[in-house]
Amino acid sequence: MDFDSFAKALPESGQVLLCTHRHPDPDGLGAMVGMAFLLEQRFGLASAMVLEGRIRRAENVAMRELLEIRALPKGGVDPAAYAGLIVVDSQPHFTHTHPPGGVPLIGFIDHHLGSVGEKQHDQETEVPFRWVDDSYGATSTMVDHLLRHYGVEPDVRTATALFCGVRYDTNNLLRGATEFDELSFRRLEQKADRKLLGAIDQPSLPREYFRQIREALDAGEVFGPLVLTMLGEVNSPESVAEVADWFLRLKGQTWSLAGGASEGRYQVSLRSDLPDADAYPVLRFILGEQGACGGHGRMAGGQIPLTEYSLEEVQAMVRRRALEAFEQVDVASSPLVSRTQGSGKNP
Repeated sequence: MDFDSFAKALPESGQVLLCTHRHPDPDGLGAMVGMAFLLEQRFGLASAMVLEGRIRRAENVAMRELLEIRALPKGGVDPAAYAGLIVVDSQPHFTHTHPPGGVPLIGFIDHHLGSVGEKQHDQETEVPFRWVDDSYGATSTMVDHLLRHYGVEPDVRTATALFCGVRYDTNNLLRGATEFDELSFRRLEQKADRKLLGAIDQPSLPREYFRQIREALDAGEVFGPLVLTMLGEVNSPESVAEVADWFLRLKGQTWSLAGGASEGRYQVSLRSDLPDADAYPVLRFILGEQGACGGHGRMAGGQIPLTEYSLEEVQAMVRRRALEAFEQVDVASSPLVSRTQGSGKNP
């Protein structure tokens, strides 16, 4: 990668708009904070962030509040006020990413492979700076790489935000991490605010969170190496990823697939704890032509619009293809949690 091309892509003056995918996670939030710091400190450019979709996962909410990550709603953007747009932790053509219109796209940075079901915008072929590299486990690592290239040392807030991005997307270097992620993890950890990290990591949780756990426990099924959890309506797409993460820890299972409906789409997350797993092609097969997805290494995520098909039809489709992918079509499932017969009261 020619990192100096990043500087060439930037406007000489004016504000830069930063955005990420819908329902931002710690990696998207951290990458935006890091990018804003780089633009200001190295290039003297002001920036603003725009967020689309609600942030509901407790850790993500805590991160945004405690680090005071201020952002505009998508509908509150005046295109005339910005000289360029940079997308982080996603790509403009991804189905879960909708950059504000009217602002020239000058760059995007992402560590996810794209989906063959997602068509690139014509304007992307002429974007001055494009950096997509799945040899990184987090986009926050890539932004930290840019900071180091330009000799910019992050302040405590920026280091904390980037560290959250790296640690959550790589599960503390245990999932999909590379040597680049380990370097950034160790460097950022030294500067991050430990008290804030503790508060972000252990936020208070609403009752709804525990209700979702119960529903997932009831819905979970075990098929050979796979834990399959097909939910109905969920609080947010983040809930689906969290369920997939929970059940990957089940002893004896090496794959976890979770699905749930949110905002007109059936969201699907796939996780594996196999060291050499490649989740993306597996999820690509499961979603078929009806869906789109992205991912790398041991994790992948995607969605199927609930437009041409009903929720029940999509659930059946995902379930059938998942069993085909893991060669469990004729295998009887066992419930994740045994159903106790009788009144449910202790004897």
